[in-house]
Amino acid sequence: MPNNAKAAALIAAAGSSRRMEGRDKLWLPLAGRIVLARTLDVFESSPLLDTIVLVVNPERVEEAAALCREEGWRRVAAVVAGGARRQDSVRNGLAALANLAPETQWVIIHDGARPLVTSSLLEAGLRAAQEHQAAVAAVPVKDTIKTVEQVLVHSTIERSTLQAVQTPQVFSFPLIYAAHTSPEAQAEDATDDAALLERLGLPVAVFPGSYTNLKITTREDLLVAEALLQGGETL
Repeated sequence: MPNNAKAAALIAAAGSSRRMEGRDKLWLPLAGRIVLARTLDVFESSPLLDTIVLVVNPERVEEAAALCREEGWRRVAAVVAGGARRQDSVRNGLAALANLAPETQWVIIHDGARPLVTSSLLEAGLRAAQEHQAAVAAVPVKDTIKTVEQVLVHSTIERSTLQAVQTPQVFSFPLIYAAHTSPEAQAEDATDDAALLERLGLPVAVFPGSYTNLKITTREDLLVAEALLQGGETL
């Protein structure tokens, strides 16, 4: 691990899967294993990590804990119930981590629905965070982006400065914990953790993500992920 710092992971897996026709995407099969298991396999096998906290839908806590026991994931220290919003779920996980491993210096926050994450992305994120205190994986936007008002194109955005942000997102643990417990975090919804730091005027660095590091949101995403795994193209 860079600098021999204490690092932990928080896997955010408490979503509602609204766009998966009512089926919990994290428990769907993907190339012989469920999506959540494929994600956790990468973190469990990483030598960078000391502790993993898994945050799941409150209805899945017992089932997720049983899965961890069955799989023998030794680094998973806690299975925590999520909250109403993603940021509430992450805050619950950070609070658990603060109690379980108060010596943690760095935390990797990752969506459970991104099962094609790689160990190289974890290492790149940790290195970037140790340099900048906060770093997020991102890839350049490939499509032309337009703003639309009432079905009519309003403007075309210059895409050369646009990047699509992914997870893992890696932070100084005290920094992101303070951001998640700040009044600003309670006031408005945030679609990712870095946004909370941005609201406080704190800098966030970007490190190269991967186009194959897709998030399972729809059934089509599941088919693409299956094809990538079968083709061995998950770099």
